[in-house]
Amino acid sequence: MYYLVSEALTNAAKHAHASVVRVDLEAKEAVVQLSVRDDGVGGARPEQGSGLIGLRDRIEALGGTIDLASPEGKGTTLLVKISLADG
Repeated sequence: MYYLVSEALTNAAKHAHASVVRVDLEAKEAVVQLSVRDDGVGGARPEQGSGLIGLRDRIEALGGTIDLASPEGKGTTLLVKISLADG
């Protein structure tokens, strides 16, 4: 989670030109959910670079999911869910 937040904050500062970033973390019923939202320029696409692909690969290696919403001009939201249960 630390790596994901660090990378998301770096992307928001470097690419999104965001003025506000919100990070929320919740652990409930053996699931950790992390969201990182910014008010930047949006338009983030995994196929445009390796950063988002690397994040997805790391989360999926842990059995989790990552969803990206990044409409042009409306910021970016990453939503990550990872189960803490032992399969």
